[in-house]
Amino acid sequence: MRFLTLIFCLFFSTVCFGWAGPSTLVADTKSGLILESKNADIEQHPASLTKVMTLYLTFDALENGILSMNDPLPISEKAARQPKSKIYLKAGDTITVREAILALIVKSANDAAVVLAEALAPSEEDFALMMTSAAYDLGLRHTTFKNASGLHHPEQVTTAKDMAILTIAMINHYPQYYRLFSTNSFSYHGKQYVNHNNVLRYYKGAEGLKTGYVAAVGYNIISTAHKNDERLVSVVLGQSSVKKRDAQAIKLLDKGFKKISKQQQLFEKMDKNPLKQKALVGLPKRDLYLPIMKESALKAKKVSLAYLKNNQNNKGLLGVGRLEVDDLTVSEQGDKNTSWEIQVGAFGSEKQALKQAQNALRYFDGRDKEIRTPFANNLYRARISGFETKQSAHNTCKRLISKKIQCLPIAPAL
Repeated sequence: MRFLTLIFCLFFSTVCFGWAGPSTLVADTKSGLILESKNADIEQHPASLTKVMTLYLTFDALENGILSMNDPLPISEKAARQPKSKIYLKAGDTITVREAILALIVKSANDAAVVLAEALAPSEEDFALMMTSAAYDLGLRHTTFKNASGLHHPEQVTTAKDMAILTIAMINHYPQYYRLFSTNSFSYHGKQYVNHNNVLRYYKGAEGLKTGYVAAVGYNIISTAHKNDERLVSVVLGQSSVKKRDAQAIKLLDKGFKKISKQQQLFEKMDKNPLKQKALVGLPKRDLYLPIMKESALKAKKVSLAYLKNNQNNKGLLGVGRLEVDDLTVSEQGDKNTSWEIQVGAFGSEKQALKQAQNALRYFDGRDKEIRTPFANNLYRARISGFETKQSAHNTCKRLISKKIQCLPIAPAL
């Protein structure tokens, strides 16, 4: 047996020797101060923690009036086919935005996640591109999304640090919707669903947020809690059981609340000597704080779901490829895009838009492509046209996003 184990490890050394255990982090949501972390920059598979970004983009759509809570969303065949966890949606039926949101929070429903994705993009795959772009805008430098639910995909990865940044963004940007993460139960079509987040149920001061599991990494959880005017976020990725995951999350919160008051007081009194900071926290200076964006990443870069227009008969449903004729598909001269194109940003000056488009062209063959800078709502769009098919535009966006360039495919104007 020992011989077989040795042979296994020789062929799969990362399994036997490379995995350093669960990734953990606890931080203050107000300042971003990291109170304790381990393996926080190691890439792991997020599992259903992915749904936090799905909800972030949904809340942005609500904030911008693109969706409303009572909008009925159609359920596609693809959504209905999703594996567990699910609320067994039926193709052809509808579910309201509110019900879909609560299904993600309480039941972690994969079918509801696809419904939201298809309401905000032409396909779940396109929505995943939007998710990854928004993640980068928020400062999540090691996160790539491949679907809206968190169902396992080998290229769908994140880190404990990135999940903490996303959680803080959720709290700061959409406080009115963040409160929904404390929902203990909801009903749909007469059936009651109960939240299985044990930290939320049993930890004093807990406010939510999300659990997840995938065989490739283990059990994950993001937890937030509030005590004595302090709010913390803890992240655990890759634990071996629900019990160990929950216990570690609670331990992180307990230790974090003990540290936060004392350390905040010390930081206020001390000077900015990095050696003192390192001695105090035991971390290099660059790792002391998580980056905090005060406003939505989408608003900050003027790239919001509000630019998208309903291309179906259902109120509030969006399609990235169908945009307002009097806005995004028409330039100052009135010309329309006649081929598939991509948008790599929106800027206050035409010079900035041109520069961004030229920068994007460096990463693919653009000899037969044309740069356009249509102007609407006081913004110049950085666009590259000349793609013959949706797939070619989509593939180019994939490549650009891998190079940390924001990108959305756009269909020809009708």
